[in-house]
Amino acid sequence: MTCPACDRYVTIEDWTDDEPFNCPHCHTLLKLVTDEGGYCGASEKSLEIQEDD
Repeated sequence: MTCPACDRYVTIEDWTDDEPFNCPHCHTLLKLVTDEGGYCGASEKSLEIQEDD
């Protein structure tokens, strides 16, 4: 997947882990998001920038 902040490739090792992590290139805090609202139960995964609280 590509980082939404720097557009460089990020390797995802555990596709079930939803804990935020840092991009190895730009160090932006990212979170893997699973969208299960698709037709026929299909799930789509994407990376989103996690806001600092």
